[in-house]
Amino acid sequence: MLTWVAVSLIPLVVSVGGATDIARGFVLRSQLSTALDAAALAGGRAFNLPTRDADVQAYFDANLPQGLMGAEIGELKIEPIRIQGEPERLRVSASASLPTLFMKLVGIDEFEVATSSEVTRENLGLQLTMVLDVTGSMASGGKIGALRQASRDLVDILFGVETLSSKLSIAIVPYAQAVNVGDLGDDFIDWSYLPEELRTHSDWRRRWGGCVQARPTPGILSNDKTVLEADAYDSNLAPVEIGGKWKPYIYPHWDSGRNPPGWEQNRYRQLPFGPDMDPSNPGFKAPANIPYVDDDDDYRDGRGTDGDPLGLPNGTFSGPNKDCPSRVLPFTGTRSTLENYIDTQLATKRYTIGNQGLIWGWRMLDPDPPFPNAVPYNDPETIKALIMMTDGTNEIGPGAYTAYGRLSERRLGTTNRNTAAREFDKRMEKICHAMKAGGKNGRDRVEVYTVIFGTVATSTNSNSTRLRGIYRDCASRPANAFLAPNNAELQSAFRTIGNDLANLHLSR
Repeated sequence: MLTWVAVSLIPLVVSVGGATDIARGFVLRSQLSTALDAAALAGGRAFNLPTRDADVQAYFDANLPQGLMGAEIGELKIEPIRIQGEPERLRVSASASLPTLFMKLVGIDEFEVATSSEVTRENLGLQLTMVLDVTGSMASGGKIGALRQASRDLVDILFGVETLSSKLSIAIVPYAQAVNVGDLGDDFIDWSYLPEELRTHSDWRRRWGGCVQARPTPGILSNDKTVLEADAYDSNLAPVEIGGKWKPYIYPHWDSGRNPPGWEQNRYRQLPFGPDMDPSNPGFKAPANIPYVDDDDDYRDGRGTDGDPLGLPNGTFSGPNKDCPSRVLPFTGTRSTLENYIDTQLATKRYTIGNQGLIWGWRMLDPDPPFPNAVPYNDPETIKALIMMTDGTNEIGPGAYTAYGRLSERRLGTTNRNTAAREFDKRMEKICHAMKAGGKNGRDRVEVYTVIFGTVATSTNSNSTRLRGIYRDCASRPANAFLAPNNAELQSAFRTIGNDLANLHLSR
């Protein structure tokens, strides 16, 4: 009996010990699976970033205890899966050799445990407005080229392998000292006191190009950024019945005259203006006598301020559309349309009036006119988001014509450049707060990202410091605010934003 008991103990020990070894294998597999899940999610968020594989490895290592049960962990396998017409996926797999404790008795020294995890990277419905600074400072240091590349990177991330998308639409709003919204029609554009030829002339150099003036608003707004005044029509979404139409931006023809007021010159033969029209302040009724002009009738007929004949505009450096940026790109889900626009339409202009870019970006996202937008706020299937980008502080030239006319006209309640710049800043703060707080009814929220590019991202002067505070507070979350001192960091910021806008879920 003792002999038989002794003989039977061997298979009994092997059986119980084998079960123990197998249980250890399940524990190891569970630990592997947990680490792979974390690694796959990290890789999904960085799907199109150059750091993706390093991020995957780091998360895997951090979630797998070192020397776990004496197992030898194999090499991590990372497989991006891109199939036309399907969401992008990332599969992460690993195996481990686990030394046995009891199965050695029957010659099994180790066995392999393997598992994998996969994430599907899907975009929810997304309406994104990219508000991009194309002011003169962007022309130096390869900055406009870096902006084009960063914008293309973001488009690549959001579209993945797709060329058309029914769930994704992107609009682009370039801004400088005005915004070019195009001809929105008689319901929204006010042609009072302007020659009809400016809208219909066959020569594009003499025809209105689409930039608009800011709507009238009280010049000095309150310092309370949580209050967007109801009559601040340059900064709110009031319909035309309340806030009025937009007057076309027509840069006046000017050649200094006998008593120049410091206005920037724009020598070109303007179209004839009627007797009640003011060519020095287009869109407004003429005063009894036009200041600094020898002969009102000569000036209305297109001559210079001293009656001298002028040549035709060249369309770039002179003319009614001087310093008017490229026309906004309405929402589109066509990748090639976006890429072509980014490559060809981000031409640099002059001064930085960021609040005008921001408000027109918000109007793009709003379901109410002037732009057509069928997607309501708070659609559970659609995110509404906005990227606000700049490379400089807000400013206005002392004699320049902008969306606010000339500084001397006091449309901002001041003739002081610094005070005017502060009014631009206040308008930005109020618009940002309103977008984040819920717009018109407290529920219409927009996810806001901000990017400050170039030396202003690190400069210690007071204007740069104030701008960083405005953009930091404008972003919906601290992680949504980016400082990009150089071209490479601008591209990194746009890639991070693109990945953040993607929705991830664990698929296997």
